Amino acid sequence: MTIATMTDARDLSRFDELPVELIDELPDAGDATTTRRSGLGNSFDRVQSGIQGWLRHWEPLQLPAFTAVRDVMPADDRGRSSLHAATTRPDGAVRLTASVYDRPNRSGGPLAWSRNWASLAVLPPAREAGRLFYRFSAASRLVLDGQAELSLVSTSVNFGVVADAAKQSPFQTPGFAAPLVRPLVGVQCRADVDATSSQTFEGSIAVRQGDTPAMAFVIGTDLLFENGWVRMHEGSSTWIGPSKAGASGTIEFRYAPAALLRLLGHLDDPHTVG
Repeated sequence: MTIATMTDARDLSRFDELPVELIDELPDAGDATTTRRSGLGNSFDRVQSGIQGWLRHWEPLQLPAFTAVRDVMPADDRGRSSLHAATTRPDGAVRLTASVYDRPNRSGGPLAWSRNWASLAVLPPAREAGRLFYRFSAASRLVLDGQAELSLVSTSVNFGVVADAAKQSPFQTPGFAAPLVRPLVGVQCRADVDATSSQTFEGSIAVRQGDTPAMAFVIGTDLLFENGWVRMHEGSSTWIGPSKAGASGTIEFRYAPAALLRLLGHLDDPHTVG
């Protein structure tokens, strides 16, 4: 046995005997001199409640009003006057109406309309390196009526996000040209059609201290029509909103500092900024 081992053994032997004389001197529970000690340190409740509060809290971000950016239409007089869009407001929505008639036996193939609106949202700068987490919903409603040989209405939402708007445009992100979602695809204009669809999206992107992230949304509507008549009634629209119940026109985000991500074991993500 080494000297260090012998010393450790002697130290441990002191704990084999209880300090009875000290225990005998403890005051009775009803002793007026008994005071509550406060040397146990802070409990874990504060840490736990802080983490749970952060997980529950999301910051809302108001989207600017959508702006018309692309308009494809038939060349004749039924072009622009047939597919109407209400003036957009900063509520994340694009509203449409239409009244289309195509005479029988017209040559030249189906008539097609394709219109797009865009909105760009810039977020507050990141105070620390870490990740930006975001979530939102994309939804469409089509209230239709008609009788035609061919009548198909589709909606779409394109989305892009960048870590720093000063370095890159969210409209130029890889894959932006492909819709993130097509809420309604090929809805036929028949009597009393009322179709609705909604999807929720969540994502994140690595950010550095001082980065100013930006998000781009493009809402699209396509109408393909031939031989008959079609009406798209008020109430037809596509919109962006929060992931849960709430007014449209806002998305939700929050920053997670790199230190917190390390604490939560998020460093296995190769895109985490340290």
